[in-house]
Amino acid sequence: MIYHNEERDTAVLYTCGVCNLNCRYCTIDKNPVLKDIDKELEESFKGDYYFNRIKEYFPRKDQLKHIETWGGEPFLHMDRIYPLLHKLIKYYPYFNELFSSTNFSYDDWTNQFMGLANQFAQYPYRQFVIHLQLSVDGPTDMNDNNRGKGVTARCIANFEKLLNIIAEGNFPDNVMIDSYIKGTWDLDCIHKLNNKEKIIEFFKFYEDNYIDKVMKLNNDRIMIGLSIPNTAVPAPTTKQDGVIFAELVKKCREIEQENQTEHYFKYYRNITPFGKEFEEDSSQFAYRGLCAMCGSGHHMVGFLPHNRVSVCHEGFTLLAEQYKEFAAQRSDKNLTVKLNNFFDLYPTPMCLTDDQYIIHERKMSYIDYNSSAQVSSATTLIIALALAGLIDKKYLNETQAMRGARFVLTHASFCIKNNYSMNGSFCNEPADLYILLLNGAMEYILGGNNGDCDFN
Repeated sequence: MIYHNEERDTAVLYTCGVCNLNCRYCTIDKNPVLKDIDKELEESFKGDYYFNRIKEYFPRKDQLKHIETWGGEPFLHMDRIYPLLHKLIKYYPYFNELFSSTNFSYDDWTNQFMGLANQFAQYPYRQFVIHLQLSVDGPTDMNDNNRGKGVTARCIANFEKLLNIIAEGNFPDNVMIDSYIKGTWDLDCIHKLNNKEKIIEFFKFYEDNYIDKVMKLNNDRIMIGLSIPNTAVPAPTTKQDGVIFAELVKKCREIEQENQTEHYFKYYRNITPFGKEFEEDSSQFAYRGLCAMCGSGHHMVGFLPHNRVSVCHEGFTLLAEQYKEFAAQRSDKNLTVKLNNFFDLYPTPMCLTDDQYIIHERKMSYIDYNSSAQVSSATTLIIALALAGLIDKKYLNETQAMRGARFVLTHASFCIKNNYSMNGSFCNEPADLYILLLNGAMEYILGGNNGDCDFN
């Protein structure tokens, strides 16, 4: 019997287990056995398996509103969900939004995206939104270095193809694209952005190649939001890396001030990483905004083959990692190891049975996001890092350490780890994040003007 959570409204599907890129900071180990997982994903979309599973977890017809797709690169095999989409549209009258992340860097991407949009076009009496996370790490020298030679040029070309389709009136009238650029600054990027000119060039690249093109199109079929790159929690992070990151943050704050008169940017006003508001409310021992919660145990559930539930995308990441270890033990290296055997013999954290997920969901539903326990454990870690000389020594002071803990917890999501999977967990941020932020960066971040970086 599935626990019927009234808040549940989002189903997560894994359309593809492989990727056309091998980004150097990606936490998913790209290895040949991922093809085994992808074959099973392909088989799982045949028939009514996912439709029946979704109806179990979303029994009311007014309940399912959103679909998310992850991978791998989801659009490599987005067509796998087409039959399911039609069943869901017909069964759930309030389902109207689909989210997907994409690297949009291969020749057939535009056709794949239009293939998805055209599924929704078959229901002209319904309005749909495709939320599109575009993975771009800045200008060619940085993006190609992170993602592969020629990737930047292909991304720009594919995006222009999509805009041309919209401009020519060949995009469905009942579908809107809500897009934003998701960039990543690993340590190499942080070291390269060592002067104001390079920082300005970075954000102007986003404006010139993506944002301005959408704004000039002036078409209500597509909108784009301004975004600031995340840091991928790079590892191993040293104290010197933290000092360098603090200088980058300082320069970002200075550019924001200068931009008021120098007008470096056409759209950007805030460019500081981790620059969102921080609520220093002494009545709260901890504070974490809703934007830092992925929704696991509250409103979303991910579906895998063989009646397994992925707690979040981290569940799929751990599946890829542990399946590789499991597959290495097989006697016949050419033998495909079935996932159901893997699940039975090699329990994977965050890939749960229905009974296990019920326990997880109920537990997550009662978490107090102003939990003093989280801040206490983070404060202890900060003091330990200060004792080790890895962060500023002022954090030996318990009050300062607590302030640092509350800042990091406010600005970081759950279930993150560093990009080498060395530390970090579902409830504890990786030590590298503290090293990055607590060697001067936090003070520069708090010293600037807070503001909303979204542009509509």
